[in-house]
Amino acid sequence: MDNQGATKFPVVCIGGSAGALDPLLKIAGAFPRDFPAAVFITTHVPATSVSALPHLLNRASTLFATHAIEGAPIAPGRIIVAPPNRHLILQAGVMRVLDGPPENNHRPSIDVLFRSASISFGSGACGVLLSGTLDDGVAGLVSIHEAGGVAFVQDPEDARYAGMPSNAIKTGAVDGIFSPERLVEAIEHWASRPLSAAPSGVTPREEHDSGTPSVFRCADCGGLFGEAMLSAREQHLESALRTSIRALEERCDLLKRLAARSCRSGETAIGRRLAQRVAEVEGDIQRVSSVLAALSGEGSNPA
Repeated sequence: MDNQGATKFPVVCIGGSAGALDPLLKIAGAFPRDFPAAVFITTHVPATSVSALPHLLNRASTLFATHAIEGAPIAPGRIIVAPPNRHLILQAGVMRVLDGPPENNHRPSIDVLFRSASISFGSGACGVLLSGTLDDGVAGLVSIHEAGGVAFVQDPEDARYAGMPSNAIKTGAVDGIFSPERLVEAIEHWASRPLSAAPSGVTPREEHDSGTPSVFRCADCGGLFGEAMLSAREQHLESALRTSIRALEERCDLLKRLAARSCRSGETAIGRRLAQRVAEVEGDIQRVSSVLAALSGEGSNPA
């Protein structure tokens, strides 16, 4: 573990998703030219998109903004943005841009950035969680708080989407709840205080133990399940169930037509067997539909 960065200058890590662009530009635009901290930003962007966020930040802020570069040194007075489809990690005084498995169904993941800041900078890390849905960034924000850093969130009543800041507040690890304008004041006040040279007390082995994440792990990547990942799994399951229902209905329709044809041609024994198969498939449709209705909260047959 490298805590040298915590004794030199602080880092401010900002995470956001849906509805976070406006408050993010307000915050970056209010930073003074001599801001003493390094600023890192992770937002949820499509994997195949071309992110224009550094360009927008350069127009709004006096600080220079750019996408993260693998192995580049961490320095104060700059805004570094996680590139699409890559995790941004702070490690041993440099930034790492890694193609790891998605976490909370996102790459880049806010949790990944926040956790790495808690490990490398300890009490010299400030985490800020802005507007967004579900809970990416919540466990990482708890990690920063428990490592001696400070955890701020956008006021849910001010956020376009209150899910992420509200879920963070529920953990009891949030040190301040502010509007975007007040967030800048809180961040500047925190960054101006003397930095503690004490180590964070968090080691890389403890990374996934920081905060209170789910105990369930992803079967694909081994990562911890959060609400976002569980939601994605439920969506995949719903889609699979609906596909199964459609296939069963097509099979049922075919069996009915074959049964009717057999009866018309005088093959009554075959017709009865096919009619029995129709009843069995109709029972399967009903059972799968009941599971889907329970999963999606629908009160009637969702097919």
